[in-house]
Amino acid sequence: MAIRVSDILEKPIYTTTAVYVGKVYDVMLDLNKGAISGLIVSDIQNGCLKEYITTPGKKVVLPFNLITAIGNIILVKPPAESGYGFLKK
Repeated sequence: MAIRVSDILEKPIYTTTAVYVGKVYDVMLDLNKGAISGLIVSDIQNGCLKEYITTPGKKVVLPFNLITAIGNIILVKPPAESGYGFLKK
């Protein structure tokens, strides 16, 4: 399935356990594979990662393999299942 990058910009990101993470600010592309490698997330200060961010307005990158669904919102694996330290509370 093909998705336009412009269609996912500013979409809210939630974990599959309904916890707000942030909004899609931009994407990272793997030019060798011709695929998205990660999502750059903004609005972190209002999401579940806020305690890990010391600078207001800071953005983080979520690896694309954490994404479980893209629709009206984007769903990512919850921190306990992700195995990524920066997502753990």
